[in-house]
Amino acid sequence: MTEQIGRPNEFRILIIGRANAGKTSILRAVCGAEGEPDVYDQDGKKVRDVVLSQSGMSLRYILTVLQRGEHNIEYSLRFPSSPGFVFHDSRGFESGAVEELELVREFIRKKASLGSVKNQLHAIWYCFSADSNRFMTAAEKEFFDTIDTGSVPVIAIFTKFDALDATAFSALIDQGVSFEEAQKQAPEYAQAQFDQNLLPLVEQLAHPPRAVVCLRSTYSIMDVGYQLTYFHMQI
Repeated sequence: MTEQIGRPNEFRILIIGRANAGKTSILRAVCGAEGEPDVYDQDGKKVRDVVLSQSGMSLRYILTVLQRGEHNIEYSLRFPSSPGFVFHDSRGFESGAVEELELVREFIRKKASLGSVKNQLHAIWYCFSADSNRFMTAAEKEFFDTIDTGSVPVIAIFTKFDALDATAFSALIDQGVSFEEAQKQAPEYAQAQFDQNLLPLVEQLAHPPRAVVCLRSTYSIMDVGYQLTYFHMQI
């Protein structure tokens, strides 16, 4: 008789991205939270209660405050409003960031080998900022070309996608489209240009993401939750 594997009570996610990639906003939207997450060490002990009144603090800043400058991917982030989500944060890869790349590689390998479904890594969300002048750094490309995440799905999330709308608007104006029509058509045109010019570069990676999600700055909790839930159901 085949043993049935139950659905885990916790969904463990590694979120990766450079500074200003919108990671904190995504996690807050998914969890329906406005405050900061609680941070726990490897043994499940709370590192310190986080009370930061200033809004817009990044995950990297939070971890810097709590760990006195030492980033620790093993620490988990949990919002009290959504205890079913467990997040681990990687600050992303800059050029020559070999140490961080190896740290993430080892973290994925270790979590994948765990026998406990609860403690395994269930998904990786890789965040890119669409308003960056660097679509993908060499170090980020190396992640997708050299790290096989196996059964753990990677979802590429392009945040601040509306930054591409301005470029699309200008292109439409240059084509003779009226101001009003260019405003209406810009989002769809931006998506079409992304699908034609940038998406193929993502799909050609050695280990491409299982899905790609594009989020504008004005996304709502329902937008993020629906899109990410939909793609996880598909994979």
